[in-house]
Amino acid sequence: MVDMSAIRLIDLVPPSIKDDPEVQAAAAALEGELQAVTAAIPTVLLISRIDELAEDVIDLLAWQWHVDFYEPGISLAQKRTLVKTSIAQHRRKGTPWAVEQVVKAILNEGIVQEWFEYGGEPYFFRVIKIDGQMPDAAIYARLKKAIDTVKNTRSWLEGVALYRETSGTVYAGGAVGSCRRVEIMPATFRGASIAGRAYAGGVTYQFKGVEIQHA
Repeated sequence: MVDMSAIRLIDLVPPSIKDDPEVQAAAAALEGELQAVTAAIPTVLLISRIDELAEDVIDLLAWQWHVDFYEPGISLAQKRTLVKTSIAQHRRKGTPWAVEQVVKAILNEGIVQEWFEYGGEPYFFRVIKIDGQMPDAAIYARLKKAIDTVKNTRSWLEGVALYRETSGTVYAGGAVGSCRRVEIMPATFRGASIAGRAYAGGVTYQFKGVEIQHA
């Protein structure tokens, strides 16, 4: 690949006039201007160089492409994101995707849930799992304003929910106890064993009566 910045005008002059002092002088005089034009060629490439463009150029692109939510107070990175997604935003304006994209432009992440996905009232939606800093009410007001610019007219924002992940170590402890129970009851009294024989006796009595009568 030829490096345009390394090409000198005198190298393009035909051999028949290359050694002419006047031609060499003219080439040398024009060399600086041609190199400046060559260096300026990348500046006409806008869309592919959004991440490299100066902030004032980004502001002009935002005006040209009618970026819905664009404020001077947002960061340069957020401006670039809004400009990058501007065309897609206009194509899909009024959809949950458009709301998610504008949330990501202001913060880092967000998921839109429509009312039937979480049991809410009809025509309401909410934005959950927002990953980003929201230190004061001004950020929330800016976020709501941005959502209102891209949502459809019949839908209403019910609320937003931040999402945070924390890491740490959880320690769990426990104790094992053992117990032995000895129950001492009063001694049980047992009578002595008695063995023997039982005898039974009886008497038999017989009586005979004789009656003597006188003649």
